[in-house]
Amino acid sequence: MSHFYLSHVRTVDEEWVASFFHDLCRVVAERTGRSPEAVGVRGKPHSPDVSVDLLGRSTVLVVLHSPRHFSQSYCRAELSYFQRRLNMQRSRTGHSADAVVPVMWEPDPTHTLDTVVPYPPLGARSQAYRRDGLLHLLRLKARYRSEYEEVLRATADRIVVAAERLPEVHGFDAAGSHSPLGAPAPAGAQTVSFVVAASAREDLPEGRQSSQYYGKTALDWSPFAPGEHEALLSLVKNTATALDFTATVLPLDEDTVDRISQDQDPEQLVVLLVDAWVAMHREKHRLLAAVDERNPEATTALEPRSRDDSESAEQAITLDELLDHTLPLMRGQHSEYDRWGLPDAESLTSSLRKVLIRLQNEALKSVDVVRSPATSAEGRLPTFPLLGRYSS
Repeated sequence: MSHFYLSHVRTVDEEWVASFFHDLCRVVAERTGRSPEAVGVRGKPHSPDVSVDLLGRSTVLVVLHSPRHFSQSYCRAELSYFQRRLNMQRSRTGHSADAVVPVMWEPDPTHTLDTVVPYPPLGARSQAYRRDGLLHLLRLKARYRSEYEEVLRATADRIVVAAERLPEVHGFDAAGSHSPLGAPAPAGAQTVSFVVAASAREDLPEGRQSSQYYGKTALDWSPFAPGEHEALLSLVKNTATALDFTATVLPLDEDTVDRISQDQDPEQLVVLLVDAWVAMHREKHRLLAAVDERNPEATTALEPRSRDDSESAEQAITLDELLDHTLPLMRGQHSEYDRWGLPDAESLTSSLRKVLIRLQNEALKSVDVVRSPATSAEGRLPTFPLLGRYSS
């Protein structure tokens, strides 16, 4: 028997998931006197397969919840299996076991953790954890070491005290369709267009000397990894794909502006990736204005500006004023997350995830408005799709 099974979105943040899994196994092993290899299990990191055998041999399910968690069939199956075990155990003994431990991996902007994983919350008092989630603590462990260790201990406490073996669920179809209590229904993939507003190396504006961030075309712009011309595009496409989006990348030019301006589909999302220096090109002002005036419920901007780019730091006031002038609507929008002057790839990834989830929800609301809830000719209210979709 294993003490716990770790349920998480696979292929995403694998380095951090593996680090937490290793640390949790170590702490639980110290508490129980067993070897770290014997106390915890999880699914294969790069496979969607569900092992009913591993689930059945585990006493506790630790759920690393993120907005994308229940869009994954294997995550739904893992929680559904434990819920059935708990139901069987309750019917036999008359009491409930504390066998599901919800851990906030990343905050969900649309639902609180207790509404989607309706089990006792983790007894961690860390404000950083409650605000930003465990992944944030892991990424900044040097700053949040004590808070991270508190979450680690709180999780281990719940695992160690749950010594009661739950019944197995015979005939469970791991590949079937499962809807755990509280889990939202997954929705189909949406598309997002990343529009890159940057210069080619040969077209840099006067005064921009740091050419190492640029390449032969605008799509070669690499603000965080000079010389690695696929770095930015790979980062945003991988982030979008991990959230079940279909991503396209376009340069900011006449064809792109015509394409996104004529597109009336409210679910067509556009993220402008803007290099502040491009605003020095007067011929780009009209193109930037066209994106700025697009439907704000389906359009936003992110501005990477590396902390290692000393030239941009020296010209920060000028660059900010140029952005204020060329993108007045986007710059004036209130945002609960950083969008401008993102200093590194980590901050860009974090903001992009939040951006995509927000745009997704706003677009779905727009669809709901189009499908107004008027009564039909027969006097019946029409049915509507469940809104909200979950991603990490």
